Amino acid sequence: MTSSLLGAIIRALLPIINKVHTIALGIKPLGRDSIICIEVRRHKGCPIKLEDGCEVKPGDLVIKLHLNNAWIVKRWRSSSGSGMRGFPRGLIYYFKESLQLLAREVADGKYGGVVAVYGWTAFHIHAGRLGFQVIDLPNTLRMKLARLHITALMQAHQIPWFKKRTTSRESVKVKAIWLSRAELLRIHGSLS
Repeated sequence: MTSSLLGAIIRALLPIINKVHTIALGIKPLGRDSIICIEVRRHKGCPIKLEDGCEVKPGDLVIKLHLNNAWIVKRWRSSSGSGMRGFPRGLIYYFKESLQLLAREVADGKYGGVVAVYGWTAFHIHAGRLGFQVIDLPNTLRMKLARLHITALMQAHQIPWFKKRTTSRESVKVKAIWLSRAELLRIHGSLS
């Protein structure tokens, strides 16, 4: 009873929380019909050494990737009986499409000076297929809040994968995913 009430409260508040979060951080959709939203910012953490030799230092310009929650709600509602790719399995296709758009915009100079793109996700296993390097996050209060936020979003959107893989007491495993500018352009820059 308590958990269902809490779930209902979270679902009711998520649109408001997401709107405030989006406005406060300057998060914008990548494209009109893109699964990805972006936030251009300066890297504030410790230096990150990527496998391709790129080193992201504090103060470097990076793009933080966010899921476009409005896109997910729209697709999820319209997917029943429409022949849409499986959800969330079909997400890989939509991510690839959006990363190709981002790579085109980076190549055209729209985000000059960007060193890398990154995000925090529970879908880190699949991110490796898109060329991302997966990095464990430190167990800090900020990461715990991010994990709580991502878990709430997954519950609110009623993602079937989430229900199958977790119990009510189990925490979602959230990890960082990083892709250097060079690798973004190499992997997603051409129509692959």
